[in-house]
Amino acid sequence: MHVHTMSPARRGRRAGQALARTASFALAAVLSLAAGLPAQALPRKAAASTPSTLQQALEELQSRSVLPGYCVAVVDGAGVRYAKGFGYADLAGKRPYTPDTVQPVASLAKPVLAVALMQQVQIGALALDTDISRQLPFDVHNPHYAQAPITLRQLATHSSGIVDREPFYTQSYGKGAPASFDTRDFLKAYLVAPGASYNEANFSKTSPGSTYRYSNLGSALVALAVEYKAGSPYRMLTRERIFQKLGMSGSGWTPSDTQGPQATLYDKNKKPLAPYSFPAYAASGMYSSCNDMGKFLAEMISGYTGRAGLLSSASYKTMFGPAWPKGEQPKGVRAGDGLDQGLFWQRTASGELGHNGGDAGVTAQMSFNPATGTGRVLITNISDGDRPDVARELANLWQVLGKFEQNPD
Repeated sequence: MHVHTMSPARRGRRAGQALARTASFALAAVLSLAAGLPAQALPRKAAASTPSTLQQALEELQSRSVLPGYCVAVVDGAGVRYAKGFGYADLAGKRPYTPDTVQPVASLAKPVLAVALMQQVQIGALALDTDISRQLPFDVHNPHYAQAPITLRQLATHSSGIVDREPFYTQSYGKGAPASFDTRDFLKAYLVAPGASYNEANFSKTSPGSTYRYSNLGSALVALAVEYKAGSPYRMLTRERIFQKLGMSGSGWTPSDTQGPQATLYDKNKKPLAPYSFPAYAASGMYSSCNDMGKFLAEMISGYTGRAGLLSSASYKTMFGPAWPKGEQPKGVRAGDGLDQGLFWQRTASGELGHNGGDAGVTAQMSFNPATGTGRVLITNISDGDRPDVARELANLWQVLGKFEQNPD
């Protein structure tokens, strides 16, 4: 099988830009025109749907699909109510894509990071508004505002001022699994002078907390604080305190961490991509499946309603936000975004809470509606960034799932 590798420019653009779509959930926003609706403007009282009619709608879309393979799930606070795979996890072998197929899910890792963070906050090991330098094995300060502390809350709301600088960020991707899961030296070299990759351009020229700018490296710094205070690697903490507790056997940080059939990732021409990784893996290097992300989302819906599980009800409330008082969002939050950022959770203008993810060969979307207590997951093994027909189909799939999500009976 001929394997195509992705260029560094491609990796950086998808990881740095597609993941930074903020709360508009661009999967629906980019090509909602294809469905004839404004982004996230699905009717709140659509025609009643049932699993059979959902299945029929999905099969109709699949009959003209341009995706290699994908899976969908609809969930509520009790668990996964519907999950189905379509197409192929591997085109050459004609191996079906199922709800248990495992693949990278990019920035769907960040809501998991939010839970890991709040687990440490609620036991007093970490504090959201304390200088991060007091919660790390090294000091981190913005050289342009050396006296202004950077905090975990700022890092978890992408307002810390840490920048994913190019070309360093792009070039940090590599083939295969991460060479090391110890991100301490990698982040220290980037954030602390005279580190090998340190540059004042690694930080915004705006004060910490004042400007929204999506940062995967800033997110990874949160994971380092979590594992530093917990005294255990982040990879192990998430497995023991999140994945195992929720029965997420298909989730982890490398294929070897997971149980389940693996998907092949494809470029825009449906040529297979070689496996790749990102050293700051906690920000966007997670592997999972629709069934597993459905289990995670069901727990989040339950937590939102005040039922303690992985977190206390108070910790869930803090995590989901809003993080900023009304009218006091940082610069960079566009009017109409609807963004009242939680801790690694984003809210759409229509009120859904969730996150999306994009990388080479990956598009993933997850959100829930607080008003209905239902949510949806969509994962596919191709990027939506290069082909309008792919983005159009994903927008239509997301719309169909939304109709069913809002009408559980």
